[in-house]
Amino acid sequence: MVERWMKKTYPRVKHKVPPFMQKELDDFKDITAAQFAIVVFGVSILASILLLISLTNEQYYLFLGISLAFAINIFSHPLQSLLLWCYTPGVITSIFLIIPYYILLFNHLYATDMVNLNMFLGALVVVTLFILVFLFSQKIGKKMRGIL
Repeated sequence: MVERWMKKTYPRVKHKVPPFMQKELDDFKDITAAQFAIVVFGVSILASILLLISLTNEQYYLFLGISLAFAINIFSHPLQSLLLWCYTPGVITSIFLIIPYYILLFNHLYATDMVNLNMFLGALVVVTLFILVFLFSQKIGKKMRGIL
């Protein structure tokens, strides 16, 4: 879906993208599904490792950090659609499935007093780590252009 959207829709809406983001998106205009899958794979491996550690060691700030990182990403899909005034990949799933899940999750964490300052600060470290892994995996995906 991403590959088709970048080829078909992005050229039509490019002028709506803020200039500081256009160069980064232009680097992805020729992205293949395989390259995108590498980015998703890298993030998924890190998330799986952190979730396993979180559950086995009761380090729940890892779970909160992963949830916050994915929530930031998920909330960006509807915002992108509003900014570009068109369909963007992932927006329907985000609105009808994933955003309601995160609303319920964060409401539950708040209602049960599971989140405290230390847990939140630890989660922010995890979010930062996730962003760095995401950026690194994007660079790997770009370098794989000739291979995949």
